[in-house]
Amino acid sequence: MKSKVGIILGVILVVLLGYILMRPTAAKTIQVNNELCPVSGKAVNGSDTYVHKGKEYNLCSDECKQPLSEHPEQYLPE
Repeated sequence: MKSKVGIILGVILVVLLGYILMRPTAAKTIQVNNELCPVSGKAVNGSDTYVHKGKEYNLCSDECKQPLSEHPEQYLPE
């Protein structure tokens, strides 16, 4: 009886350890810390941002998110 419990606990431990090791990690975002909005050229407001290819850009307003998301190649360096 004790050996069956030990085997079951061992299997559970292996499954949990495998889950912990194999789960995807959150992608890290790089803060660009730009002072001027890439869309308008105005000073950023500190609260609106846009993430593109793992880089977070500061914006001057929420209105700049749509043109940036539709055509990032026009506004962001490669």
